[in-house]
Amino acid sequence: MKTLYIHGFDSFPVPEKIEILRNAGLEVIAPLIDWRNHPDVYQFLKNVVITENIQFLVGSSLGGFAAFWLAEDLGLPCLLFNPAMSFGDLFKKHLPEISNRLCTARFVVIGAKDETVNPAENRKFFENLNPENCHQRVIICEWLQHQIDFTTFEEMVGWALKGYENFGKMS
Repeated sequence: MKTLYIHGFDSFPVPEKIEILRNAGLEVIAPLIDWRNHPDVYQFLKNVVITENIQFLVGSSLGGFAAFWLAEDLGLPCLLFNPAMSFGDLFKKHLPEISNRLCTARFVVIGAKDETVNPAENRKFFENLNPENCHQRVIICEWLQHQIDFTTFEEMVGWALKGYENFGKMS
């Protein structure tokens, strides 16, 4: 499954995480994003999704925020690690109007010890979302901070892919 991995703000595509995704059987595209100086990141990412025929999105922090909206806009499944939903106002002006939410399946990993993205606000955001047509699963990892260690990253990738596989059998 062709996958777009979107890293967070002031970060980069971590080679070990890309390798974990590849070992899970995913074909990974992971562009380096200059969040500070790229005014139209959303359109850039949307173009990558369309031109590369991306089928699955994985995003961390601000990359999780972008992956959330791409999934809604384009009808793709996604895995979000500590998505920066509460920081969305900073980047919302770069989002197009998305009236029809099309996400099919969403898997969200929230670190209870995250000191960068407020885990309580993230949890509330996803609880209040009430997705009608989107299979959504949220997991709270009590040990997890903002940075995703490789073991947790690997486990959560497996969790999401298994959940997506089972969701596909249910539909």
